[in-house]
Amino acid sequence: MENLNLYDVLGVGKDATDEEIKKNYRKLAKEFHPDKNPDAGEKFKEISFAYEVLSDPEKRRIYDRYGLKGLQEGADGFSDSSDFFAQWFPFGGAGGGRSKREGQIVIKLDLTLEEIYVGSMEKTVDYKRHRLCNACNGEGGPKEGRVSCEACGGMGRAAAFTFMGLSAFDALCPTCEGRGYTIKEDMRCSTCRGSGFIEERKKRQVEIECGVPHMLKMPFPGEGHQLRNGEYGDLIVVVVQADHSVFMRRNSQLYMRDLEINITEALCGYVHCFKHLDGRNICMRTQPGEVLHHNHIKILRSEGMPVYNKPAEKGDLYVKFKVTFPENNFATSTQLTMLEELLPPRERINVPAGAEEVDLMDFKPRTSHPEDDEEHGQSPHYESVQCQTA
Repeated sequence: MENLNLYDVLGVGKDATDEEIKKNYRKLAKEFHPDKNPDAGEKFKEISFAYEVLSDPEKRRIYDRYGLKGLQEGADGFSDSSDFFAQWFPFGGAGGGRSKREGQIVIKLDLTLEEIYVGSMEKTVDYKRHRLCNACNGEGGPKEGRVSCEACGGMGRAAAFTFMGLSAFDALCPTCEGRGYTIKEDMRCSTCRGSGFIEERKKRQVEIECGVPHMLKMPFPGEGHQLRNGEYGDLIVVVVQADHSVFMRRNSQLYMRDLEINITEALCGYVHCFKHLDGRNICMRTQPGEVLHHNHIKILRSEGMPVYNKPAEKGDLYVKFKVTFPENNFATSTQLTMLEELLPPRERINVPAGAEEVDLMDFKPRTSHPEDDEEHGQSPHYESVQCQTA
């Protein structure tokens, strides 16, 4: 399942529009619907599952960033992913039943890069969990109200169907949740409505150390859902690092987003001041006569992120420069002559006698389909050519 590509399932690209996703889903759903194609039940489930994710902007964003594992483990807003996966895995696995692992709650903790850099703080996470109902001691109702579960025949377990390549397995019955019985409607506990569980809100203080990694899982044993045997599952807090407008992070290294400088700054000296993640104002400058090339990379030693569990150590900060050139006709012919006297000499070209002189023109990419170019004997590989700035 982890290797399943939902875009491939629907036959669309990652940049597909909502309309394209809907159009392909309708086409495939019609083709593989069990009423029309009885042997394509598993394929139909894959198509429906893919559409369920990709048609929802939030789920699609999470899938694009973290994959199916991100949805399953609760990244970016799924406090407990079991509700979402239960409709696709109704007998257990990703969302059904109440094993020790299924008593687990996974929630995310959003942190800014500044908070991760500084660390030494506590954050509070709020979440909901299930615990046994005190009114009926988790029974759901009186014993005389019990009726043998029709779904599992009173066994409490049922065989799960194979889905997206997963093998069949024996799991708790989703109807009675392993009890083997249900409660008559008129005799169900009014507090828990016969489920045996009630919902309660909880708070947990989470200590944040400086340099904590993105997507780090922080376990808190016994703070998840309560199981029918009275045990509690675990709470897992996943650290999610927010995007930053200035810096990008890779482990303990920091990368400053491209700094645009003009040709004067590249040749005659450059000064740039910025506020670091801990609030310090830092100014960096090039030395007189030092030239910054396009895509030039400089390093500020020990100005990166603190190393996790080694707060005294820090990575490096990398700075990449993007040199922008002036517009056409930015100077007069006299000024250009003066400028040429300062710059390194250009190569002298001997034009052969009778040579044909031609003018260069700016290339403007056109929008076309590769098959149209091929029909006219042209290669589609130049479709995305862009003019270089340096």
